[in-house]
Amino acid sequence: MRYWLLVLNEDEYTEQQAYEADSVEPPPLPAGSADGDEVALAGPDGIFAFGAVDGGKVAYRRRLERPCRVDDADDGWKRLEPEAWEALVRALPAPERRSDWLVSLSIPVEAADRAEAVRRFWSYTRSLGPTELPTFVAPYGREIEGTAFLLGTEHEQDPEE
Repeated sequence: MRYWLLVLNEDEYTEQQAYEADSVEPPPLPAGSADGDEVALAGPDGIFAFGAVDGGKVAYRRRLERPCRVDDADDGWKRLEPEAWEALVRALPAPERRSDWLVSLSIPVEAADRAEAVRRFWSYTRSLGPTELPTFVAPYGREIEGTAFLLGTEHEQDPEE
């Protein structure tokens, strides 16, 4: 088994942060890679997930809530020595326990009737997408603790910011 770091370009990273996916279709696999090789996935903000090579893709095994910094990594593949991999894995926070979340999006929509309002809502949200449209996330049953998120990270909602 080999260990790899795959640094995605900003557009691919944004796509992976915006939508639920079970794998990444990377640039061509490096020579010497094989199914089962472990991969740390990174973007401009650092390592955001771990996965394994599986049939030409990298299948997710774990996503991190907050990216971990990576030193001077260029886009593409980099082979990691086992000691570097172990140090990276030891530095990770413990995995979070799965829990229920309330995720909401409210937008005032002007329309002639409810059906038109729904169509306009979906058209508007699709045109903005996850890079521009914040959603509000709170632990289920504790809605007062809600925070705004944009592309999977907390986002300030103060218009002055």
